[in-house]
Amino acid sequence: MPQPVLLASKPKPKAKSFAQAAKANIPGPKFAPASPHEDFLHLLQLKEAFPNLSQATIIFMHQASLGVARASQGSPSRHSVSRTFKMTTQGPTRHQVLIPLTPATAKMVVANAALAVESCNKSLVSARSKLRVESVHKVWDGISMSTNSVASAAELEVIKQWLKKTAGLGEITEVESHLPQSKSFLKVLGIPY
Repeated sequence: MPQPVLLASKPKPKAKSFAQAAKANIPGPKFAPASPHEDFLHLLQLKEAFPNLSQATIIFMHQASLGVARASQGSPSRHSVSRTFKMTTQGPTRHQVLIPLTPATAKMVVANAALAVESCNKSLVSARSKLRVESVHKVWDGISMSTNSVASAAELEVIKQWLKKTAGLGEITEVESHLPQSKSFLKVLGIPY
């Protein structure tokens, strides 16, 4: 049977410097109390209210109560209850060209979308442009041509001339191609449909 070790014969722990204690990863408080006195009183109140809970549970409860108090004081928190809503949203992409057309002409161009994309891209290549049309869609009062970048004024003119030639609109009909002008949309919130 091993002999009991007397407390006086145990080696005393070596004194550590502050740097050694920091490197030892000793867990410390993860919050900064507003006042050490208030913090101590709150811990005592929790211990008196829940005498059968462990020290770690009491500290966890105390830290949780500080987090709720900080959130209610208006400091930023991930678990904040109230949230401010953005009243605008990102506007339309400028990687498109909008062309107002009559419904019949828009329907004809969209029906032959693959041909429209291919022939428009040929016109852009012959004009030595890096812009390419990716797709054609019918929008409110015309068509929208999705592009790989923002079109310049010269590229808009090429697209306009291509459309006049392809859709058979001739010189009499005025065709206008332009980029979306809006930078943002107004977002309407809380209205039932």
